[in-house]
Amino acid sequence: MEGLLRKNGLADFWAGASALLAKRAAPKLGPVAPCDILWWIFTASVALSVAADYAGDVGAPMTYIFAIGGSAGCGWLWLLSRTLFRAEKPIERWNILAIAAIIAVESYWHIAGVPSGSGELRRIAANAASLICIGAVVLVFVEVLSGYSAALPKHERRFRQLFALIFGAMIAVTFLWAMNANETSIGAQWAESTLIVSAAVAVIGARLAVSFRKRHPLPARSARKASPAPAASDENLARRILRAIEEEQRFATPDLKIADLAASLGEQDYKVTQCITGFLGYRNFNQFINARRIDYAKDLLSDPAHDGRPILSIAFDCGFNSIGPFNRAFKSHVGMTPREFRNAAAA
Repeated sequence: MEGLLRKNGLADFWAGASALLAKRAAPKLGPVAPCDILWWIFTASVALSVAADYAGDVGAPMTYIFAIGGSAGCGWLWLLSRTLFRAEKPIERWNILAIAAIIAVESYWHIAGVPSGSGELRRIAANAASLICIGAVVLVFVEVLSGYSAALPKHERRFRQLFALIFGAMIAVTFLWAMNANETSIGAQWAESTLIVSAAVAVIGARLAVSFRKRHPLPARSARKASPAPAASDENLARRILRAIEEEQRFATPDLKIADLAASLGEQDYKVTQCITGFLGYRNFNQFINARRIDYAKDLLSDPAHDGRPILSIAFDCGFNSIGPFNRAFKSHVGMTPREFRNAAAA
């Protein structure tokens, strides 16, 4: 059964799914974002790595293509995670140099026919490749958790939590259960199938993460004011503000004023203002409220259950009094009009 699934089932499924996903994920118009480029490179690396196991004996050119192109899969995923979770300078020169070094080490390890007498060198390269992969996996978690705090919007916190959960589960299954399993164990019998499924999950999950980030871009740090280390009281007030705005949806109140929010929290106006512009890092109260309103609007516009609702009705639900201010605020935050965003989400 294992051989049948591996040779005739999962391998064919992987090839067909990869081609279909690549066709649908191709950008339609406009410049290609760095995260899209890195996703394509990561997908190609994973596909070549999987294909090498089924290619059998091939000539020298294909051997080198499989060895070099299929290397640094974990490294490319690390670079992709940097573009997803870093607003400024996600890719620096040392990142590219690190990837080049990873490809060199892993390629040397994969290429067969190493000259005789270099067995010790190949063993060192194999150990280095394993260490590099583990390091890249750790760096992915570092990128996901960097900047994580209660001050982040709810959808951003959930995105990071889901990314870490799925990625961690995939690593646990492949590294802890399937790889190097005893030959008589279930893990060894299903090892290759598990690796193929994990590769497909990694590619598809990475595509979904890229799509989410393009709909919910990270705010640039330059737009946030530099401030000293916050006091515990500031963090506590920030949590209360976010709870009132998000969980109680006070952002949906039309013409909401800073005095109204401060009164509901039992705080003075200036303290709430200082927390929003200092600890939370927004320019003013209006920018803070509009950011929450637009996040909620994006959720409604991308929800198929609300496809038939007029955009004006959604604007009212988000706290806007008319369609004009809603359109301007939405385009300022998202880069497109609400109608264009709804069409893009439906596509």
